[in-house]
Amino acid sequence: MSMLHRPNSPLRHAWWCEFITRTPAPDGSGEEVLVRTRCAETPTQAMVWMRLAVRVLLSGFDPYDTERAYQWLDHGQWEAVARLRAGEPYAFVASAGWTRVEWSARRVLLLPLAHAATGPPRPCAEPALCACTARGHWCGGHHR
Repeated sequence: MSMLHRPNSPLRHAWWCEFITRTPAPDGSGEEVLVRTRCAETPTQAMVWMRLAVRVLLSGFDPYDTERAYQWLDHGQWEAVARLRAGEPYAFVASAGWTRVEWSARRVLLLPLAHAATGPPRPCAEPALCACTARGHWCGGHHR
């Protein structure tokens, strides 16, 4: 029996979401920047995060990708949720000038934090950047 199917297993599934930009340099090297990450508890939450982020940048996409994004926002996310539920990764990529933007989500296994068994949690070092929404998470002096 795998760890995932044992009763009282400390492991649980979540979906790791990333927003990355890639801008090529004239010498071909380019730069990749991890802009934002988020841990979602369900594929639907991952898709909501992705949809909101795509909508924010939609007006800056190249014309072809703007149209493709509208179609995806209308119909494509349901296929994405189904793929995430099946354990497959999913990404939406668009271009804005020379820059490619990519939102992705993939299923991960989360391990319990050590503080859960040894005492109260410590606050995040960078509470303004923290995107964790897990129940009981301690960030910036506030329980979530």
